[in-house]
This record gives sequence, structure tokens and C-alpha cells, in this order.
Amino acid sequence: MNVAFINPFIESTLRSLEMMASIAAEKAGLSVKEDLITTYDISAIIGITGDTSGSIILSFPVGLACRIASNMLMEEIKALDKSVEDAIGEIGNIVVGDARRLLIQDGFSLSISVPTVVVGKGHKISRSGDVPCIAIPFKTEFGEFEVNVGLKE
Repeated sequence: MNVAFINPFIESTLRSLEMMASIAAEKAGLSVKEDLITTYDISAIIGITGDTSGSIILSFPVGLACRIASNMLMEEIKALDKSVEDAIGEIGNIVVGDARRLLIQDGFSLSISVPTVVVGKGHKISRSGDVPCIAIPFKTEFGEFEVNVGLKE
């Protein structure tokens, strides 16, 4: 995978979470991920087509997802519900949309899909075996989450 595709997703994740949910995050590493079985509770999946193709997956534990939704909606949300699903889908859309903007500035031509949200502890997301996936964990004061960038040229 072209490393030029990774940094825009890191930058966009940090900026979008701070701007939309007032939550500061920091990158906590980077690794190649063989499978997409998550230990998290809710994921937003956004497809990408164009000069590269694949998907971006943002996965969160329920507590952090509720905090994000609470901050975005300015009301306390304590349990996973439709408003949390919508907020996570929207954060995914904003992150990937902003990363797309950065990649377009670098000369790439890309389109993104509408987010799909998957809910369930330890859910599995299938992907094409020939698409490499880079896992980018992030830490916040409210918990950890992960962004998976699975793109091929």
C-alpha cells in the first residue's frame, strides 16, 4: 500500500474527532492487520473508489461511541442507540471525506460511499484478501479506538 494514503487518514481522524466531538486523540501505533475481527462494539465502514479502491473502517468501544455522540449532540447518551449509530456514521463520513480532500490535493482522484454502521461485540468485517490493511490505534481519555485503512492501487 502506498504510504501516501495513510497520513491523510491519521490527520483527518485527529482533526475531525477534536472538531466534531471535542475529544483529543493521539495515534498509538501502526500495524498490518490480517483479519478484521474487532474487539470493539461499533464500526463505520466507508468504501473508496478511484485511483485506489478499498475501505476505511473506524471501530469504537461503546463507551467512547456514546461519549462522541453525547458531545456531538450536546446531550448525555449512556447506551448504544440509533443516535450513537448515526454519530459514528457521521464521524466516519467526516474523517474519510476530509482525508479524500487531502488526497485530492495530492493529485489523486477518489470517490467515497455512504457509511455503513455495524454493531456487535467482536463483530467481523469481511474484505478482499488481496487488499492490505493497516491498523491505526488511537488513544483518548475516554478509551481507545482503531482506524483500519484497506486500500489497493
